[in-house]
Amino acid sequence: MTITLSGLFIVACIGLAIWFKKDSSFRKREFLAVSLFWILAVATPWGADAVDKVQSMLGTGARAASDTVNSVSSK
Repeated sequence: MTITLSGLFIVACIGLAIWFKKDSSFRKREFLAVSLFWILAVATPWGADAVDKVQSMLGTGARAASDTVNSVSSK
């Protein structure tokens, strides 16, 4: 299982939306600033390398969990 860059971005957007929805002092300017920060962080070469590392860690973890569940349920 590989998480695409778009999928990772959507997960981050959902997290931001939940965070700002629960925050009573939410301001649209803050939301735009944080969103632009994450877009720029992922759009840089260093951000792309970090995203690749996160994708490989999550993919490896999901694969290991899936293998464990399959081996336990087959017994």
